[in-house]
Amino acid sequence: MNQLPSAFVLNMETNGLGMARMLGRRGIRVVGVDHRPDLPGMHSKFVRPLLCGSIVKEPDTVLEEILEEGERLGERPVLFAASDPAVLFISRNRNKLAQRFELIAPPEKVVESMINKRLQYEEAVRLGIPMTETFYPRSMDELEEGMRRLRFPAFIKPLYSHLWYPIFGNKGFVIKDAEELREKMAAILDKGQEVMVQDIIWPPGKGFYNAGAYIGRNGYVSPVLTWQKVRQYPPNFGVASLAMSCHQPEVAELGMKFMRGLGYQGIASVGFKMDERDGGWKLIELNARTWMAHELSDGAGLPLIYLQYLDLAGLPKPELKDFRDGVRWWDGMSDTDSFWRLRRRGAITTVQWLRSWLGSDIHSHYASDDLRPVLYRVRFGVNLAKLAIYLMRMKVDEDDVTARIGSSPSPAVQGTPYAADIKVENSVTDAGSAKGPT
Repeated sequence: MNQLPSAFVLNMETNGLGMARMLGRRGIRVVGVDHRPDLPGMHSKFVRPLLCGSIVKEPDTVLEEILEEGERLGERPVLFAASDPAVLFISRNRNKLAQRFELIAPPEKVVESMINKRLQYEEAVRLGIPMTETFYPRSMDELEEGMRRLRFPAFIKPLYSHLWYPIFGNKGFVIKDAEELREKMAAILDKGQEVMVQDIIWPPGKGFYNAGAYIGRNGYVSPVLTWQKVRQYPPNFGVASLAMSCHQPEVAELGMKFMRGLGYQGIASVGFKMDERDGGWKLIELNARTWMAHELSDGAGLPLIYLQYLDLAGLPKPELKDFRDGVRWWDGMSDTDSFWRLRRRGAITTVQWLRSWLGSDIHSHYASDDLRPVLYRVRFGVNLAKLAIYLMRMKVDEDDVTARIGSSPSPAVQGTPYAADIKVENSVTDAGSAKGPT
């Protein structure tokens, strides 16, 4: 019996850990590629860690190292990207990597548009995908022009999250009015960062749904999986902390329209949010890779990562038609932070919170057959203590929009009395993974 080819996973944060478990449980050897030895994913029993340089800072070194490792194995491993920088790395080195690995990637222009939010939204406009008011100021004059169409509160979001985070340490800025927008943009332009400015889709923190699928070789398209971000961290402007599979046909249709219109190949997810102001779905963004809660696809019966592996390895794929509703994925540390904020707002009780996640099917880091990752996530209790202290000392919830502006957004440029920086704490989520505006 021939041994199954290995899988190389680039980036071993939460996303990569989920990939390793889905593949490793099926007898596939997984090589976890990262420059951070203490990441929980690097300590999974399903992973053989390969320490290398940083994909962002030393891409040429990483390319050489993984090509050498692939050659040493004497096979053609399947290559997976588990972060935006990894997607860019594979796309920009696809010709060299394809000599040693099995991989799939959309055209480079499409990849660039998925990582650069401006290009992505321009493609959405071209394809007729609904979205909120958005503009991309590169100067203060362009800011003044775009502000005429803007409703406050608004959101400033980076075009390149992995370049933004080391400078500002957050996922973006929520802006109360025109004066604050001018002040923030002056600082952003001074740092040479490219951003978009958007209306906040109302109400914040609710109505998030996603569609995910795998578009493979020779015209293969998997069934579409849809799921709800039941809660996120932080609650209004964050990443999923509790997700649940559910059928949402409109989101599935819009998501596939976007992916097909782009000529997309590989795994992707497209996020939408229901806007109560007009009752329509609005695009959040397309992720040109798996997402943090992607492991719930396995529990729901549509193992997208495994389908990609089989497709690229040239192995038969199972006939799959549909998925199960109600499969829950939970990130305990992030969701505890989210619960604490929501409880302070009077939006949830302790009993409601416990009922929402007790009996979850899949956990971000905990698994009964793979315990070491969760121990490294909580740093053997140290991170839990830090989280408790942080929450107890929290005086101002920067994420709480409605507490400052009321139950509806301002229709005019004059704005409303709200301003906050939306922080992303490294101790409770994957830096650079947070999304918005929401």
